Amino acid sequence: MDGLPHALDEALLSDLECPSCMEYMVPPIKLCTNGHNICSKCRQKLQCCPTCTAGFLSTRNVALESIVRRQKYPCTNRQSGCLDLFSIEQIAEHQAACTYGPIKCPLTKVNVKCLWKGFKCYLEEHAIADHQAYIFRTSTFHPNRLTSGVAFVFCLGEAFLSYKGIRDGRFYCVVQLIGPSSQASKYKCKFKLHAANEIEGISKTFFVRSYEEDFETSFSSGKCLRLDDVVVRNFVVADEIKFTVTLSAVDLQC
Repeated sequence: MDGLPHALDEALLSDLECPSCMEYMVPPIKLCTNGHNICSKCRQKLQCCPTCTAGFLSTRNVALESIVRRQKYPCTNRQSGCLDLFSIEQIAEHQAACTYGPIKCPLTKVNVKCLWKGFKCYLEEHAIADHQAYIFRTSTFHPNRLTSGVAFVFCLGEAFLSYKGIRDGRFYCVVQLIGPSSQASKYKCKFKLHAANEIEGISKTFFVRSYEEDFETSFSSGKCLRLDDVVVRNFVVADEIKFTVTLSAVDLQC
């Protein structure tokens, strides 16, 4: 397991894999009469132990369940570059959205119909071919329409997803890195609204969020642009909002 911390016990991780489905076991963990473990999903499907063909007990392996809850697990996409570790409660949700494995077209997050599924390294090629109207290619861009909108942003050697919308009397905008939170925190986004008189304005800066997070969570976190609609209307000219978003890398020496 290249790149994983030395403290991670590979032998223990192997013991925590179900012998049938090879996924990490989640409590309740059941036992056969010879003491072999099996996950609860496979226990429901099998009549005998896949390791020794013995029958099953109703007993749970409480000691192993305790270890499972304390252990941190590597993503199955670690060979592709995902080196983050997760609790047993987090690992399944992460792997479903991990951008180091095959992902659905990110535009499906806002109900844009697209059947594409592939690796992140092919995402820009897909976007150019099928979603040209949704692309920005510079670190400073202008999503000026007042209506809700989503866009790919390919810059700084990365792929981002920008989304803005108005709901419940508030204007929201968030930028997500199509990658894990550990990488997203290396980037920041500056939101700037400016009036036609070039004097009045609002400027706010936040860390980029992770694509693994749904937009509603990003909006409710308070760690993205969130302004009252009545305030935003002061920056509307000819039905367009004078709005600029700038992405940049975080200077870790600051």
